[in-house]
Amino acid sequence: MHNILNNSKVFVFDLDGTLYDGTDHYDYYANLLSKEMNEDKRDLFLKDYQKIKDMDHALTIGKVYDSELDYIISLDPITMKPIQVHTWDGQLVSKDKLPENYDEQNLFDLPFIPVGDGWWLPLVTSYHYGARDVYHCYDRTKEYMATSEFVIPYIKGLKEALQSVKHEKHLVLLTNSDREDVTRLLKLLGLTDLFHLEITDGKKPLETEKHLKNILKEYNVLPHEVVSIGDNFMNEISPALKLGMHGIYITNQSFEQFSETLLVVNRLEDIFKTL
Repeated sequence: MHNILNNSKVFVFDLDGTLYDGTDHYDYYANLLSKEMNEDKRDLFLKDYQKIKDMDHALTIGKVYDSELDYIISLDPITMKPIQVHTWDGQLVSKDKLPENYDEQNLFDLPFIPVGDGWWLPLVTSYHYGARDVYHCYDRTKEYMATSEFVIPYIKGLKEALQSVKHEKHLVLLTNSDREDVTRLLKLLGLTDLFHLEITDGKKPLETEKHLKNILKEYNVLPHEVVSIGDNFMNEISPALKLGMHGIYITNQSFEQFSETLLVVNRLEDIFKTL
């Protein structure tokens, strides 16, 4: 197990995209969203979504989409402040063409959409092509994930790893998913009753810092004794690093490991494989 985990007393896990892998459910979601727009835009939507998945587009996980101006905003990974703004087609927008006080806006609330993980890529693309009021597509995707048609992509060795450390580490689940969804997914993953604390409907990233501070009090630990693990840098990693905690960021995109308190991995099993 990596030193960051060995030296930590509390592990804080995200759920979606962290405790299970795969992208098929995102594609299912994208297909539903494609039916919410005019037929003449459907092919354009699907082509752009494929470009985004191939990382051949300005939109990537970790950026923010301005749904009013159709801009894509790149953020500083620590301060979460804008550092560059591009059009949907990838053209750099000069600062003098941005609205006044643009860099002081609350980028985590509408009309801005933080693109924290794979769920947001098809949604933002659908917004670009005019779709609105499409939450039912997310609900239908979650319903599909509860059927026998959906094969949940397990992470090799995760259950055994968590079982082996449960009696010496505090395991916390912090997710935006609701209680019903969490209960169902943990059962499918075989992870029921493995977490000492389960926080659902977490309202990340707006309330991440509050939850992490409560975890410090709950277990009477120092910030450097906590590691936050997830695939959403804005939701799970940046708030933890700001508080002096460690972060393990799961991503298949190129990402600079800019801090000794941060570990970047392609897969969650990479950090547990030595157990």
